[in-house]
Amino acid sequence: MIDKEALIVNIESCRLRVRSCLSMANTCDEVMIVGASKTMPSEVVDYINDHQLLSVLGENKVSELVDKYKSSHDIKWHFIGNLQSNKVKQIIGKVNLIHSVDRNSLADEINKQAKKIGITANILVQVNMGKEKSKSGFFIEELDRAITEISKLSNVHVSGVMAVMPIADDDTLISLYKELGTEYNKLKVKHDLQYLSAGMTNDFELAIIYAGSNIVRIGRAIFGERSIYGKNE
Repeated sequence: MIDKEALIVNIESCRLRVRSCLSMANTCDEVMIVGASKTMPSEVVDYINDHQLLSVLGENKVSELVDKYKSSHDIKWHFIGNLQSNKVKQIIGKVNLIHSVDRNSLADEINKQAKKIGITANILVQVNMGKEKSKSGFFIEELDRAITEISKLSNVHVSGVMAVMPIADDDTLISLYKELGTEYNKLKVKHDLQYLSAGMTNDFELAIIYAGSNIVRIGRAIFGERSIYGKNE
């Protein structure tokens, strides 16, 4: 059962919070909200689509994205989770943007599969800001080289950077977001980048204000706790 009223209220609340951040920061003019719809049933996606509540949804798992994808939907799909190379072919042509390109070999496979169907795949290069062994992605000092190398691929377009932040207090996150914003602004000019995808439910306001994030990936603040649909996050 969809709590339609809560969904509408939550989405509008997130929009208001984003607008408030934009009024405080001069780093970007517009922010794309990607609804992180993992574990949400298809009826929720259909309701969002039918009522034009969000234009972009993101999935963490290939199987869920494929199940929910329908060519008749006006919704644009982004892939925002860890992507295995052997599953790339299942989402190529279905997604507008792959956020989580965390290694050169994955970029190579995306290029291979995109070439097969005659398209250019839009991707973001993932940076591991906390240099955590448990998380994937390039370190910030590796970003320039990674973007340079991946940009040489014929059927891949590097549209920007996606950041994965560690679990940390606000002061630490602010420092990391400032560092990310400084580096992104340099790379944006050098590589003609368009997007910085950073910030989720717990920290998207910090990402916008201190890094200039123009894509935020929001799950809980929109959809509530996953457990109300019988599944845990």
